[in-house]
Amino acid sequence: MSEPVLKNKNIEDLEKKQEWWWIAEQKRSKKLDYLRKAVWKKGALGGNYAPGIKVDMEYPQLFTDMWRFWKFDKPIIRRAKAVSYVLDNISIFITDHSQLVGYMGSLPHTILWRVDGASIVNEELYNEPGVHAEPENESLRKVAEINEYWAGQTAVDKVARILDPEDAVKFMSGAIGWGAPTSAYGYSTKDYEYLMTGKRGFLDIIDEIDKNIEKAEQETIGTPGPDILPIYDKIQNWEAMKMILEASIRYANRYARLARIIAENFETDPKRREELLRMAKTCEQVPARPPRNLQESLQYDHFIQILARFEAHEGAWPARPDYYHGPYYDKDVNIEKNITEDEALDLIGEFLIRTYEVGGFAPRWAREGLQGITGTWVWTLGGVKPDGSDACNDMTIALMKVARLVRVSNPTFAFRWHPKVEDKVMREIFECNRQGLGYPNLRNDPILIANAMHWHGHPIEEARLWVHQACMSPCPPTKHGLQPIRMASATANCAKIVEYALHNGYDHVVNMQMGPKTGDARNFTEFEQLFQAWVKQMEWLFNTLVRTVNLGRYKDPEFYGRPFLSGISERSVESGLDVVSPVGDRGNCWITAFTWVENADSLAAVKKIVFDDKKYTMNELIDALLVNWDGYEEMRLDFVNNAPKWGNDDDYIDDIMLRCLRECARHSKVIKCPSGNNWPILPENVSGNIHYANIVGALPNGRRRGDALYDGGISPGPGLDKKGPTAVLKSCGKIDHITDGRAFLLNQRLSPTQLAGENGYQLWRAYVQTWADLGLDHVQFNVVSDETLRSAQRDPEKYSEVIVRVAGYSAHFVDISRKTQDNIIQRTVQGLGK
Repeated sequence: MSEPVLKNKNIEDLEKKQEWWWIAEQKRSKKLDYLRKAVWKKGALGGNYAPGIKVDMEYPQLFTDMWRFWKFDKPIIRRAKAVSYVLDNISIFITDHSQLVGYMGSLPHTILWRVDGASIVNEELYNEPGVHAEPENESLRKVAEINEYWAGQTAVDKVARILDPEDAVKFMSGAIGWGAPTSAYGYSTKDYEYLMTGKRGFLDIIDEIDKNIEKAEQETIGTPGPDILPIYDKIQNWEAMKMILEASIRYANRYARLARIIAENFETDPKRREELLRMAKTCEQVPARPPRNLQESLQYDHFIQILARFEAHEGAWPARPDYYHGPYYDKDVNIEKNITEDEALDLIGEFLIRTYEVGGFAPRWAREGLQGITGTWVWTLGGVKPDGSDACNDMTIALMKVARLVRVSNPTFAFRWHPKVEDKVMREIFECNRQGLGYPNLRNDPILIANAMHWHGHPIEEARLWVHQACMSPCPPTKHGLQPIRMASATANCAKIVEYALHNGYDHVVNMQMGPKTGDARNFTEFEQLFQAWVKQMEWLFNTLVRTVNLGRYKDPEFYGRPFLSGISERSVESGLDVVSPVGDRGNCWITAFTWVENADSLAAVKKIVFDDKKYTMNELIDALLVNWDGYEEMRLDFVNNAPKWGNDDDYIDDIMLRCLRECARHSKVIKCPSGNNWPILPENVSGNIHYANIVGALPNGRRRGDALYDGGISPGPGLDKKGPTAVLKSCGKIDHITDGRAFLLNQRLSPTQLAGENGYQLWRAYVQTWADLGLDHVQFNVVSDETLRSAQRDPEKYSEVIVRVAGYSAHFVDISRKTQDNIIQRTVQGLGK
């Protein structure tokens, strides 16, 4: 890359010490180093925003003003007009030394506030310390005025009014799940096959919409009949799409004008002037027209993501950058040689940094559950093409090279492994993990393609195109395959299932009857009674969450509406329906199963210690749990040390795990999404194990209320996997990763010392081959020593770029809470070759 930073430390010494963050700082170009250090960190530090981060007040004021003005319009038209007004009037900026533009806030240190999403979030924002701009009293006055206007008419308010009251109270308790049943918050897979294949820009889509409107208007003045009545709504939907696409083009042109003004009137450096003029030409080209080169392709993609976030709070960033940007990289670097490889790496590095800086205000439960980041920006690399051939290219390698230089925690990468992947690509994956990024994680492509076909009926050609909808779930970015919105309120706190089975459905933490009454566990005389109670509680919990999401999805076009997302989705452009409408959507739903493994470990402990060994009675166990094991320490340690634990290749506990999963898989085909498709479970955790630590009561696995829960998915409890990495893989390999659920997260911690050199690479490759042979669908690695992590705890400023894998995402270690840090350190360091 151009002009690397001056070297102050010997790189060879740093490599021996495995201090990769210092190496990155010295190897990256001056441009990348400036951009990396200039970025404002938007992820919450534990649960609080960093000093200096402020809520942007331009967006909520502009949006609310225009929403009020057009009060007689249909909601989707109001939204299109309000967002268009924002795009035309919000302040914009260009960061020094940057080549890419676009942000949702009016200043680099601001975060966007989604005013029309949920009144409860608006109220929390008002009371959030430190995020209001000075003069604070004036900012608070404006927030209060906006909150007063939106109270009772946000998207969540509207859903809550028609939701069953008991469902609403139980969901809002915060005990059984999280999220919001509206597209105002969630994750949307974009229709990349429509957008990113070089066939069309926004002007081409507008032309398609104009033709559809013209045809529809002719039909409305034809022979009267019921068939023409829906057309009136479709015309308004098309008009909303067109309006916001036109505003998006104007928004890009504002950046083009700003770049030219700076270049022609203020910039004195000829090289920077040239960059600014190239940025202007780029913004004049995209998103109006298809991209022609790598910079335009990256800018086009970035505009799409930013524009979607002007419309809704998106908590994920589904993408497949090597597949869709790879042809432009090849054209510019290899074929036409328009730019050098180093110049391409600078562009790609900034592409990652521009993503890392994106942030919006989130409620505390979301910040605690996603510590250190603003959303799960998991980008998909590798995999296969629709014909099954290897999709890896030079862009795949470039992305991993630059990730090691910029060391951002968002986006992270997930690599779709398959048997045809070349060794040079595997070495790049290994180096990223060896150098402590915690990514790419590995996904077993043949397994997950079959899984997508099994659970949701995606045709194989579409299934082969899949991207990560969020942390883990595959989703085809196609006309009928994409999931236009994943409403995260189908996120289950699954440890509550076994807790409720033991307490007759009563929650002693929130002090209310939550689940059905399945019997007083003190009177259970055999394990089967407890297990059947568990099944009933599981069905109730999943039903409650899915009912909430289904209602939100069904009513969303009426209560919220997504004109921009509709305007970039082929199904909506063709049909005139809002993209969130389930009509024509194949369905790609899943239930995120937080705190899952606690169920199997707890059930196994009761079966072994109480029913098999008869060392304690159920009455004694319930007494101990109700007092949080206080005064029962010897008994608690019996349940910790003498009961089988998941992850040790022990059929006793593993069979219970499989039985639980298969009961869930059975029920997943009973409950249906609005498109009529299945709701399989997906065990993972993000930082939910910390967020729910005080919400889940004492459990029979020996855990006390307040202790961190397990770190997620099908990962063994920290320190409980006693028999090495192969035993962990064998336990996990007993699961059918196609039919037992949607996907299964596995955390593994490896020794940095053991991965050194060629021998380390070969050990890792052997491990990966075993993982693949056993049919697991996911594994992710932490490769950072205890010594480094303890040093980072003592002196965080010196270790600001140390990254760890949490669960489904990576974060800078110093940005997560001490409790989460300690939980990661406690994970078993596996020795390969065992």
